[in-house]
Amino acid sequence: LGFAEVVFCAVIGHEQVRGCGSQLMNHLKEHLGKDGVTHFITYADDGAIGFFSKQGFTHKLTLPKSKYEGVITQYKGGQLMDCRLDPTGVSRLYHGLGDGQNVKDGVYPTGANVEVQFLDKKSETGHKWVAAKILDSVVDTKNKQTKYFVHYIGWGKRWDQWTVGEHIRPNLNYDKKQKKPSKKRR
Repeated sequence: LGFAEVVFCAVIGHEQVRGCGSQLMNHLKEHLGKDGVTHFITYADDGAIGFFSKQGFTHKLTLPKSKYEGVITQYKGGQLMDCRLDPTGVSRLYHGLGDGQNVKDGVYPTGANVEVQFLDKKSETGHKWVAAKILDSVVDTKNKQTKYFVHYIGWGKRWDQWTVGEHIRPNLNYDKKQKKPSKKRR
């Protein structure tokens, strides 16, 4: 068909300001582009139009109606929006943090300022995200998974440890001018 539809996308309120929805959409757009999908469409309700517009969706559909008519679910109160994907350049969407921190081919570079999931029994979820810097990375040849050696910002070196990519996310509070995490609280 050449297109995909996002039917429902919701991010809990306190994570919205951290860019989690944007990260999710960028991952999804990259994956879809690599699979040859050229259009990503959705019915956005009034409260989500701004979010989808920021993600590159427009009200101007370039996908012929004959391609999606009768195939996608139509919603009353929603506005149909289209995001044209460029399979040759989609990778630049992936964590576009700039300042030499961009993920390339799914791998964070050494020196990237990130957040790492840290086990914390006192927190509501059993873990918390802590500002960290990637000091090194290696590829485990057995399972072809990249492992990262991280230093937690403001913590002693004894806390430095190896972790996997699933426990890492971009540090959206990182202040590039100060070269350290901002004091903005989550």
